[in-house]
Amino acid sequence: MSTIFIFLFKALAVASSLDDQSWGLRLLPKYGYVAILAAAFWEGEVVLIAAGALCGRGYLNWKWTILFAAIGGSAGDQMYFYAAHERAARLIRKSKRLNKWYPKISSFVLRHSTIGVLGSRFAAGFRISIPLVCATAGMPAKKYSALSLTSGFLWASFWVAVSYQAGARLA
Repeated sequence: MSTIFIFLFKALAVASSLDDQSWGLRLLPKYGYVAILAAAFWEGEVVLIAAGALCGRGYLNWKWTILFAAIGGSAGDQMYFYAAHERAARLIRKSKRLNKWYPKISSFVLRHSTIGVLGSRFAAGFRISIPLVCATAGMPAKKYSALSLTSGFLWASFWVAVSYQAGARLA
């Protein structure tokens, strides 16, 4: 995963000094979107910021960058959501302490689930915990999937728009 970060950062750092015949810049449009998808699957803010700046410089297409980042991020959240359905529910049933508090936590999560899922992408450290809690609280999978994909598009659009501006202003 660190190879993806290094590749995109190096591309961003030297983008203004390279000509269009550089091998790195020729590979970027071909493989850059796959790197963005993979990075967004696991976390991805740093790569998305670098990719947005590269969009601003004209090396990547901002529409494709947002699409691949949103799909990758949403797919990662789906993995956590479905993994939690089986494993976390068993752990809650086994723990007396969790069994006692979980009904209150569950009702709170379900009451505020839409805001929680939409905001989870923007809350560092909660990206993994929100899908886990939503799954064990009994949120319907279709609702979670729709909210997660919407959140992914909002997140990707935000970071690409902000970093696009920075990339467009690089000398």
